[in-house]
Amino acid sequence: MLAQGGGPDFSLIAQARIGDRQPGDLYARSAKEVLASWRGDGALERQMPLPGGGTGPRIMDLHLLEAVLHGWDLATATGQDRTGDRDAVQAAFATWYGNFPDEIRPATGMSGPSKPAAGNTPIEDQLAAYFGRTV
Repeated sequence: MLAQGGGPDFSLIAQARIGDRQPGDLYARSAKEVLASWRGDGALERQMPLPGGGTGPRIMDLHLLEAVLHGWDLATATGQDRTGDRDAVQAAFATWYGNFPDEIRPATGMSGPSKPAAGNTPIEDQLAAYFGRTV
């Protein structure tokens, strides 16, 4: 929606049912739609209607962070390997780690306070701890 010039539809978050549709099929379809939207004319230059605003590249950074963190969440919750795509994890880490201080988090509602992670913790776990996950 954002890449196409629309606003976010937060009512979708409240929908807990997917009916008889397969989650993997829905995810694959939405991934194709997102990629097509970001490839559309003007998507990278468009001002996005989110709190604080931002142009396409900033919103793409946020989209990548969401995919990396929620992928980590799902892997953790289901007992799977939490190692994400190296390039995606490194890009999210480089953009966000250390750049989202605890002081501004309550105003955004985006995450809880950062939590400690040992220095030798894998990068995806460091990023997850930074965004309030327990590793």
